[in-house]
This record gives sequence, structure tokens and C-alpha cells, in this order.
Amino acid sequence: MHKTITQNSKKIVEKKAKTFIAELRKQTLALSTAGLAFVAALVWRDAIIAWLEPFLVKQGSAITLTSAALIVTIIIVLMTVLLTKFLGEQKN
Repeated sequence: MHKTITQNSKKIVEKKAKTFIAELRKQTLALSTAGLAFVAALVWRDAIIAWLEPFLVKQGSAITLTSAALIVTIIIVLMTVLLTKFLGEQKN
């Protein structure tokens, strides 16, 4: 009887350990991907501002930065909607 309880406990612990390791890998991948995306976003920010400079008032002004932020936000929202539509989970 005691041996059976020990074997069952061992199976439960092994199952929980596998689940934990899988979740740890999943979260590590998600955080790593988010970090890399953040770096890419910083580079894109500079590129977008460089393209928008000719159309905006004095560089570095609050109006310039706010205008760039609004334009980028609109573009990102549209891209997010499109990506969600095309790459989101398929409903059966």
C-alpha cells in the first residue's frame, strides 16, 4: 500500500515537473521574442521619424514627436488588425 502511494506521488510530481518545464520554455520564448521585438521597434521608430521629418515642423518639437507618435500608432493598429485577421486562430 505504501509503495503504491509513493509510486502515484512520483508520477504526479513527474507530470507537474514536465508541465512546469514546458510552461517555463513557453514563457522564456515569449519574453525573448518580446525583447527582440522591442529592439526592432526602436530601430523602426528612428527610421519612421527620419521619413517623416520632411513633412513635419521643427525636428524634436513636441508637435513633431506627437505627430509621429499618432501616425505610427495608426499604422500599428491597422497592421495589428490585419495580422490578427490573417494569422489569428481559425474558427471551424
